[in-house]
Amino acid sequence: MKYTISVLLLLMVSAVLTAQVKTCYDIQYTTDPSGNSPYMNQTVTVQGIVTGVRYYTGSTASNFGFYISDPEGGPWRGLLVYTNQHSPQLGDMVLLTGNVAEYYNLTELTSVSSYQVLSQGNPIPEPQLINSGDLSFPATGEQWESVLVKVQNVTVTTAPNNYGEFKINDGSGNCQVDNQFFDIGHSWGNTVALNQVWAEMRGIVDFSFSEYGLNPRNTNDMIREYTLANAAVWFQSITAGYEQINTIALKTSRLRASYNIESYSTKIRFNPNQVKFEGVDISSTLTLSDAVQVTLSPTEDWVQITYLAYASGDYDGPVTSDVEGADLIKLKFRPVEYGSSSISFDEFYYNDVLIQSANSGSIITPIRKKMAYLNISNPNNTKNIFNPALNEKITIKYGYEMKSTGINARATLRIYDVQGRLVNTLVNKNISSANGIESYIWNGRDTSMNLLPIGVYYCHLEVVERDSGNREKTVQPIVIGSKLK
Repeated sequence: MKYTISVLLLLMVSAVLTAQVKTCYDIQYTTDPSGNSPYMNQTVTVQGIVTGVRYYTGSTASNFGFYISDPEGGPWRGLLVYTNQHSPQLGDMVLLTGNVAEYYNLTELTSVSSYQVLSQGNPIPEPQLINSGDLSFPATGEQWESVLVKVQNVTVTTAPNNYGEFKINDGSGNCQVDNQFFDIGHSWGNTVALNQVWAEMRGIVDFSFSEYGLNPRNTNDMIREYTLANAAVWFQSITAGYEQINTIALKTSRLRASYNIESYSTKIRFNPNQVKFEGVDISSTLTLSDAVQVTLSPTEDWVQITYLAYASGDYDGPVTSDVEGADLIKLKFRPVEYGSSSISFDEFYYNDVLIQSANSGSIITPIRKKMAYLNISNPNNTKNIFNPALNEKITIKYGYEMKSTGINARATLRIYDVQGRLVNTLVNKNISSANGIESYIWNGRDTSMNLLPIGVYYCHLEVVERDSGNREKTVQPIVIGSKLK
């Protein structure tokens, strides 16, 4: 009997240790004709980027939820989180634990028991281009449930009804458009009318009353006609190797000949403590000549890129593209720190027109070897010295190799004084982020919340690999200083 109980306990512990952080794809993908999730009625932990907030699920303003997506976007890679207990921002990377439910065949994460924002300001996946007819039938529509999509060159085929719903068609079939992201009682008014033609509509797909619907998140998701002013540029996020030169593509929406684009200029910002700029690559891009000026700032935290189609003496003609998401130019970076580094626009101009839709991207550098990773810095000076008496804080990044099996290691982060006495345990948890790296912001206090005196302290990281028991340790000093006189 004791042996049986021991075996059962071991099996239970093993199940806990091998628990995985799910993706939206894991939860959504199904071959079941009903569309039901394979994890229906199960408790799961899932990670994703917030793509839509304040989606109203009922008749009152207190009934709402938000949508998350896998970073790459695409079919099966979105999920509705039904809760009014949390208010994330677009671009938040969140880690959630909840129950998978099918609400009239719409897959939801409900009864959220754990909620954590891992990082903010992450790139939102670009809307996936689909046909309106893809949402007409379950066979083609189910894969787009909760996914950010867009349709182009559509005609309004039914006027908005009393529920704010109307139909559009690009020639492949009708699909419904709804206003679930707008305030209760919202009316389209004169904005939408029968037989109007819209250049593009974007939104997140839901399923209600046996019909898929496209839900614009705001009026910016609805483009009446294409003009140069509503063109879009964005960076495509990549995963890159540590100390290896990689290219990240600056992509563009379709560029029509009528725009007559003869130049573009942009100022791009990044963290030089995380990535080093190594130049540009124009091969297989819309930048056809060597008429590109590249200026790196003295602080190496931004680069100015200017292209003039006629600068080389041989006029290349206007920049055009019939392809959505063509590479305008590629930038080369070398990661010098593990983790995620944002590549963002300060500004972007086609000719002299400021492009409002310019979305940042990320270079993600995961840990690919068995090591306890520790990186400590003060946001104000990038060094491991700070003054808590002035309300300064210090950022401690820690991590370990992240395997495809999900949660793999447990981290313990402790602070010791110079006598070797433990003054605080900051972290004692599983590493669950997608790249194996997490961060803790320390305020310089001990376990009793008392400010620690000026001096040298040691940050000690121990990581235990859960499936093998392998231990890795590392230590770095932290200096609590005083204000200079």
